[in-house]
Amino acid sequence: MKRYLITGLSLGVLALTGFWLTACGGGAANTSNSPSSGAGAPMLVTVGDAPLSNLLSAQVTIASLSLVNSGGSFALLSKPRTVELSGLGATREPLELENVPLGNYTSLTLTVSAAQATYVNGSGQTVTSTATLNSPTVTVALNPALSVTTTDGLELQLDFNLAQSFDLTNNVLTFTPAINTAAAQVSSEDSGDKEVEVTGSVVSVSVTNNAGSITVKSGDSGAQFTFTINAATKFEGALSPAAIQPNALVEIQGAVQSDGSLLATEISAEMEGEGENASQQAALGTVTAVTTDSTGAVTSFTLVPREDFGGSDQSSTLTVSLSSSTVYNVGAFAALEGITAAQFTNAQIFAGQSVMVVGTVSGTATIAAQEVDLAPLSASGQLAAAPQGSSPDLTFTLQLASSSGLAVYQQLTALNVAANANTLYGDTLSASTFASTATGTSLDVNGFLLKDASGNFTLYAAMISQQETPETPEGGD
Repeated sequence: MKRYLITGLSLGVLALTGFWLTACGGGAANTSNSPSSGAGAPMLVTVGDAPLSNLLSAQVTIASLSLVNSGGSFALLSKPRTVELSGLGATREPLELENVPLGNYTSLTLTVSAAQATYVNGSGQTVTSTATLNSPTVTVALNPALSVTTTDGLELQLDFNLAQSFDLTNNVLTFTPAINTAAAQVSSEDSGDKEVEVTGSVVSVSVTNNAGSITVKSGDSGAQFTFTINAATKFEGALSPAAIQPNALVEIQGAVQSDGSLLATEISAEMEGEGENASQQAALGTVTAVTTDSTGAVTSFTLVPREDFGGSDQSSTLTVSLSSSTVYNVGAFAALEGITAAQFTNAQIFAGQSVMVVGTVSGTATIAAQEVDLAPLSASGQLAAAPQGSSPDLTFTLQLASSSGLAVYQQLTALNVAANANTLYGDTLSASTFASTATGTSLDVNGFLLKDASGNFTLYAAMISQQETPETPEGGD
């Protein structure tokens, strides 16, 4: 898909959330998250990133987003949305689902009202800072124009380039929106480009004879989305629709359908029925430091959260205490990449690891962990050599930037990556062609990180995409 760059930038790279955005009429966007009736096409607007190497968390508030045609501007957001951009890597999260009227759209306008980042500075310290906004409103010309002529579902991808959006000069953090855009009919996209993920609390679930739906409230943006459930939907372990209760915390992996609807392909329970209790909290993020006892077992660790579910307001850092009763869980999505329950233990809690913690809140920044789940992380770098093995089971080495979290915390200059039949590919890559990818190609990989007994790290890839060189749009700002 053709991409356009909104220029005025300067720093590292990102890949993150996705969202459906469209509206009816000429003013405010629809508030419904299902396609509206009338002439028009459902459009999924997705947000992505190419991970900034030293970025642990990045929250950006998108105040407005609109398509422009000869008749004026067309609002795509029903209200401002705050999204966390650093954690999705090659994956995407829905933001809003509406209906775009038929027409010829020539440009896209986006306004950011706030930005904040937590990052590792040159001394290895974790710093949280509110960014000064430079040129918060940007307009990019769509060349060629986006022509909506049928009611078939569309996807509009907005990929924030965090490396170019955030700049830290003289200890002052600034943010200037830098994005790539791409639009296509959903029916023409590769399977990897259709994938979306949402983690949040259950609003409702209704299933009869393996058919029905589940509605969840995103823990990231707060938006609600309804996913169709059918006989092909997979549930983690013994989980079933009847066992899912309101307020349960679930992770849903889904796919955008050609009619604009969302189909749940995998559903995993994270915290059943406890998501809204004041004494309970779940947080997903990056481990930045660990404390061990005399045997080497981890007794507590510091977590920089990317997402926070229930309990208290999100803190820039959380202290997580572990005990002999803490349960360690792999989850259905990690299991798809060949990871077994026996592989994720207390020994897999290390600086640079990505986890979700469920537990009891003490104060505002301490959690006594009842459960620790292995969570996906995003890594970016260059392909060090041709992938080895036979497709789809391939291994390769990702050359990391010196400022990346794993380089800072684990002194890694290169990371081993393993792909299998369940690994998805985005952009110009595919399972059949990846083995011939040229050395030096810049990649974004989203997956699950493990360390073996010898201290060797492997990232088990769930999604692999190529960092494309942005194009400067003609007539764009």
